Amino acid sequence: MTRPAVTVVTFLSVVFLPWQVTVLCALGAAVVEPFVPLAAGLLLDVLYYAPQTGLLPRFTIGGALISLVASVVHSRVRARSM
Repeated sequence: MTRPAVTVVTFLSVVFLPWQVTVLCALGAAVVEPFVPLAAGLLLDVLYYAPQTGLLPRFTIGGALISLVASVVHSRVRARSM
């Protein structure tokens, strides 16, 4: 039950809370689900994109980096526990 709840809270924070809180929620969600930060970053960039801000999708890139680190850590923890 924790995994869906963490994912839903992260996606709701994208819409209703400031981006700083969303980043904290995504970091917390990365502990349970490694690819939630990537999805949250994509959603942030899609919802709040403005052409004047530049070409780099910074939240997507940040989410991808966090997801990469989280998936490496998850695979290491899984390999060590076996």
